[in-house]
This record gives sequence, structure tokens and C-alpha cells, in this order.
Amino acid sequence: MNTIHIEGTGRVARALAPRLAALGPGVTVGGRNQSAAGTISESCDAGLLEVNAPITSDVVLILVRDDAICEVAEALVPRLNPGTSVLHASGFHDCGVLAALTNHGCPVGWAHPLGSFSGQTDPDWMLGLTWCLGGEPDGVRAGRAIAEGLGGHPFLLANRPGAKARYHAAASLLAGGAAALFDLAEDLVAEDLPEPHLLRQGLGALLFSMTEQASREGPRAALTGPAARGDQDVLAGQLAVMDPKTRALYSQLIEHMQAMAFDPEEG
Repeated sequence: MNTIHIEGTGRVARALAPRLAALGPGVTVGGRNQSAAGTISESCDAGLLEVNAPITSDVVLILVRDDAICEVAEALVPRLNPGTSVLHASGFHDCGVLAALTNHGCPVGWAHPLGSFSGQTDPDWMLGLTWCLGGEPDGVRAGRAIAEGLGGHPFLLANRPGAKARYHAAASLLAGGAAALFDLAEDLVAEDLPEPHLLRQGLGALLFSMTEQASREGPRAALTGPAARGDQDVLAGQLAVMDPKTRALYSQLIEHMQAMAFDPEEG
């Protein structure tokens, strides 16, 4: 495996460092917050690099907030030899934020793990994820090696304007949107339940079964409910008991669900 330096100390760095260190020696950690970097280093037997120390690793992962990637990339220039592959893990940005390193002669790219980073407690949660890759050939190769080393499933995103933003919007729409719909569903019936936690368990199981089927057969196969059946009387009854905000959102979703259900091209 390539030697890897992780620059950053946030959630992704804390999750990735132990997994990469377990694959073999040659992982180092660094960042402006040396205390946090030291904690990560000690937790997984990775090396600790001081701020401004030269980086001799084959691959550098920039794992910082999106709005800090460009600044960190510029700060890494004097610490890296040309030819070092540098990747960021942002789901939104492309290689433009690494322009300073491109000009320095470093092949660049991105490797974005497609998963929810909120509230994870399983130390192995990043194993087996799907990864979105892109960038220059050497950068993509480095990202693919990391993803596959973690049992992941990498795919290459098309190199066209707006592709990265559309990819990230799709992921955010599904993950954040599902959480928002879960919240609205709970609120809709909360006053009618003496034990709301039981509903939460049921809704969670319902959501899981739907997403499991959608991932196997596609979203149209997983579509269910009165909109899928064309039951207008039930839909009208549902809309009548909703607050205006939820009613407006559900009405828009009904329109799309009916288009999904009765698309002649889908049979």
C-alpha cells in the first residue's frame, strides 16, 4: 500500500486514520490542531507530523472543511515534492480547489466516501462504502487504491461541468431529504401517540425496507402508497389532515410519485 499522510483532524480523519493504519505501516497525521492530531495518532499507531514539517508520503489526503481546502492546499505546497498525489474528500468540490498543488506538479483528485458522517459509533462504519472518484489519472489511481483497500466500491464521475455539484446535490437530497421527511412524518401523528418511540421504530423499519428494495430494483419498484395506486380519495383525505407546509410539500411529491408510477416508458 502507498504511504499516506492525512492532513486534518475532523470526523473523516478520525474515522479513516485507524482503518488505513490497520492496512499497513506508513500512515501519518497532521494539522493545525496538533493536540487533536496527536490524539488520532496515538489511537491508531500512526505517525504524527508537526506543522510545516516536510511530507514524504506517496499520497496526501486533505480532510478538512470544504471552505478550508484551498487554503490548506496552498500551505502544503512548500512541504511536498512534485509528483506526490493529493486528494481531498469533499463531495461538492472538484480539483479546482487544489490548483496550487496542480501548479506545483502534484497529481490531484478527490475520493469522496458516500455515507452519513453524523452520529457514527461503529469504528468500522467506513468499510465497504461506495466512493466517488475523479481528477487526474494518478490521483484517481491513488483514490481507487484507498477505496478498495477499505473494501469499498469506487466509481469514476464524468468529467463535465457541474457533474460534481449534481452528484453532491443528489446525495444531499436523498440523505438530508429523507431525514427531513422522517421528521415531518413523526410530527404529523405525534399528538395521537402515547408512545412516540414505537412509531419511530416502525417508520425506521419502513424506510429501511423501502431503501433496501430501491437499491436492489430501483426506486420505481419500491414506490408504494396511494399515489402509486392512483387512489385519489385517500390522497385527498391525507392532504386534508396536514398542516399547510406539509400539505404543500406532499402535493409536490404526489405529482412526482404519480409520474413515476404511470411512466409509460417504465411499463
